[in-house]
Amino acid sequence: MPTPPVTLLRLLVLALLSSALVWVAPSSASAACTCTAAVIRSDTERLARNANSVFTGTVVGSTVVRLDDGTATAVFTAEVTVELIYKGDVRESTVEVETVRGTSECDLGRLEAGRRYAFFVEAAEDALVADGCGGTQPVRPKLLVELEALYGAGEPPPVEVPAETASIEPVPGVEDPPTFTRAAAPGGAMVLVGLLGLVVVRRLARR
Repeated sequence: MPTPPVTLLRLLVLALLSSALVWVAPSSASAACTCTAAVIRSDTERLARNANSVFTGTVVGSTVVRLDDGTATAVFTAEVTVELIYKGDVRESTVEVETVRGTSECDLGRLEAGRRYAFFVEAAEDALVADGCGGTQPVRPKLLVELEALYGAGEPPPVEVPAETASIEPVPGVEDPPTFTRAAAPGGAMVLVGLLGLVVVRRLARR
């Protein structure tokens, strides 16, 4: 899977999302995270309403880009097979979701391949971005019940149906219809015979 360029806009979105519920200690380079797993699990409605899109899916794999900015920041791009869409404009059966691992304890980091997640994402350019405080988490039965209460049962991504092409199959024992030349040949011969007969009659009449 090709790795998309990590643009300034995407990093800015990731930074803003991660800092929404983060308190930064003045004496520490790292950020202590207040949006614990317990907080996220108890705040589904607010997180879902704040997200651009909410859907479930399974992580197929991921790639990583490590930033050369003097920090340990890494941006992961996960390939996700979409299962059910509860909210938003996701229409593809496979999407890419970006996460980050940096200095904040809220960062999601690399999502586990083969695991089902409920994704609460924001849109940034042509990418979907998820962070630790946005609500993205492994699928739980109670979480699915809460999402269904908010948005209904969810819908799978639309299936693209290829355009059908008509084909004519030959029928055994039935010959192909004659071409225009073959069909017109007998009529043309009769016209020619008629013209020759007319010429002969005229010559005989002159004698």
